[in-house]
Amino acid sequence: MSNNKKTNHSKKKNTNPLLITAIAVGVLAIAIVFLVPEGKGTKLPGNIPDSSNTSNSTDTSDSANNSANSSDSTDSSIVSSEDAIPAVFNEEGDVVIQTADISETATFYAMDVEGTTVGLFALKASDGTIRTAFDTCQICNGSPYAFFIQQGDKFQCQNCGNIYSGDMIEQERGGCNPVPIMADEKTETDTEITIPLKLIKENADRFENWKKF
Repeated sequence: MSNNKKTNHSKKKNTNPLLITAIAVGVLAIAIVFLVPEGKGTKLPGNIPDSSNTSNSTDTSDSANNSANSSDSTDSSIVSSEDAIPAVFNEEGDVVIQTADISETATFYAMDVEGTTVGLFALKASDGTIRTAFDTCQICNGSPYAFFIQQGDKFQCQNCGNIYSGDMIEQERGGCNPVPIMADEKTETDTEITIPLKLIKENADRFENWKKF
């Protein structure tokens, strides 16, 4: 009888530590469940960018840069009276253009004729000849928007929108195209083109409202 009591007492002493450990583990597990919010986990510090956002930002930036570069490339081929340079005159007041300065991209000139701003331009056609014209439309002159811009080898009237080939400059009169300065209206040598002041004055009325927006 005494031996049985000792055995039972020994079993109880061996079981109690295990029971305490199990209870402690259970309490700890419950505490973790309630103290750690579900689904939040560990957040990245604010100064560490999310990699997906960085990628999107880089892509957007690259796209914007490519677009800007494309826009710059296109804009660089557009010229107009906004790029005009002052005309050069000889002693008689005629406009003198140096042929060496003229290329397929039109050179625009501006001058004051008795208080009116008159514009003209010169360019080299695909056949190598130099073409000249007043920078206003034969039909639309009188409108503030009756001037031309060049993009590539095309000229467009900013009033009516008509597009005109550079090779057709100085080839015909009439219609919606730049007012031509024909070969018989100017003097041309290997180095210079001279446009008489008289001709310029005769056409100055076309520019009365030119670019007066």
